[in-house]
Amino acid sequence: MVKRFLYVFVIFLLPFIILVGCRDPFEPDVTTMDLNYLVVEGFIEIDEQESILKLSRTSPLRGEKEGRIESGAVITLISENGESWGFTEKELGTYGLIGTFDPNLTYKINILLLDNQEYESDPLIAKVSPPIQNVDFTRSDDGVNIHVSTQGNDEAVYFLWDYEETWLFRPPFPTAFLFNPATGGIDLRRPEQQVGLCWLENKVNRIVLDNAGRFANNRINQKEIVFIPNLSDKLMTRYSISVRQRAVDKDAFDFWEIMRKNTEDIGGIFSPLPSLISGNINPVNSSATVAIGFVSMGKSSFKRFYINVQDVRPWNVFIPDYLGCRVEPDTIPPPSYVLEFSGPNFTPTVQVVNQMGGIIGYRGTETRCADCTLRGSNVRPDFWED
Repeated sequence: MVKRFLYVFVIFLLPFIILVGCRDPFEPDVTTMDLNYLVVEGFIEIDEQESILKLSRTSPLRGEKEGRIESGAVITLISENGESWGFTEKELGTYGLIGTFDPNLTYKINILLLDNQEYESDPLIAKVSPPIQNVDFTRSDDGVNIHVSTQGNDEAVYFLWDYEETWLFRPPFPTAFLFNPATGGIDLRRPEQQVGLCWLENKVNRIVLDNAGRFANNRINQKEIVFIPNLSDKLMTRYSISVRQRAVDKDAFDFWEIMRKNTEDIGGIFSPLPSLISGNINPVNSSATVAIGFVSMGKSSFKRFYINVQDVRPWNVFIPDYLGCRVEPDTIPPPSYVLEFSGPNFTPTVQVVNQMGGIIGYRGTETRCADCTLRGSNVRPDFWED
């Protein structure tokens, strides 16, 4: 009886197994669409901080191009009493404005493109962010979590955060020596030529947001901003993060929540399409295409925080760029300096001396293993604190 049941079950199920196994992957037609929507990103600062707006165009989902910049636009901030301020194009597609604006007035943004497509924002009402109360971190088995804490109020309930990271790192075989093509000899590097300690930076577009109304007394406590995994070179020596906090209204919060979900769930079949994301930038004339974006206005708050490697030890580091690095065992004598060290890929690293202290040559390594400026900058940032 059992055998007969299994036989009938397999015969019944087999067509469905074949059907499922032969299904082709679903490829929606929208993957090749070029909607060419205008994308507007930015925030208007009211208190002498620079306001930045970026204009670009959407690209096909599987197109080879990234977002295409929109250059040559005329962007104007207009107050309710008719006063206006023009943005300056700082670099292609990026527009800046510095000014002080009355938070009690209503404003709007007007955008006129080179092809006469015109856009205008909904009315903008400034929101002032309360100060960031604290930035701190916790160490876990997997890495380091960096958090922010703030106190909301009746006027500031919805928050957005972004951040910029900067950190020090060293190459595996830093060198104090430099080949001099004029003399054919080896010189000590001057301070401005040092390549043993560099800074790297990361300006992040990740969307971090929260609603203080979800918590008792509108207090957001230890909201995770960034996670640094084990082996990251960010904590190799000294790390700095500058956190910017912005208070926005509910419409802006809802817009960025949808954008966050789309960013973190790329390709999700149920993710809202761009045409369904309501922003606050609207076409003025019939020739203008759809615009995606939300411009808010207010006063941001900032806080910078540092972490030293001593704070998180033990902290091992793995940098893929330095795989295979080693100092070659052979000593390069003076007659061979030009041959060995004049090119860009091999550099003197270790000075070799005899028993009397005389220099008999140098051992070298690949330049990528000694020169940190190939990955970062040896120019100290203005804000950096030791």
